[in-house]
Amino acid sequence: MKTEMVSLTNSSVIGGNLVQIDNKHRYHVTDKNGKKKILTKDQFDKNITENKEKLASGEEFKFKKPMTTTQKALLALGTIGVAVSAIFYHKNILNFFKNLKSSESGKQIEKVINETIDNASEAVKNPKTTAEKVGDAAKNITEKGTTAVLNFLDKTSNFLKGFKK
Repeated sequence: MKTEMVSLTNSSVIGGNLVQIDNKHRYHVTDKNGKKKILTKDQFDKNITENKEKLASGEEFKFKKPMTTTQKALLALGTIGVAVSAIFYHKNILNFFKNLKSSESGKQIEKVINETIDNASEAVKNPKTTAEKVGDAAKNITEKGTTAVLNFLDKTSNFLKGFKK
């Protein structure tokens, strides 16, 4: 097994990416985030022709590695499988969600959603009342925080005063 030797003399920056050629004539492309892709000459040439305008204007671009035929076939089979299973099991899926809604956790989720909807609709209907509630809550939080900080500073100063004696 031969090791890949990336040549530093055959490297350049193209479209904001560092491009190096190894001893197997493959292109090692490193983007500005440090992500590396290994492209064949055909893949590299295809990326260059697709981004010809960006190269001419000096803009940065990302090199994309195309999907292989096997990857495309697996994706297509997976999509078909999901579609077929959805067709065969749609009744079971609907029953699952109906049972979920009637379960204890489903009722808790529904309760939280309804409370959120009620609070939002109340805020829209009475914006002044909602603003006052928010203002009171902010005032209480500020008072508690300020009191805690002042108490801490008072205790710290009393502690430090003890060293003068």
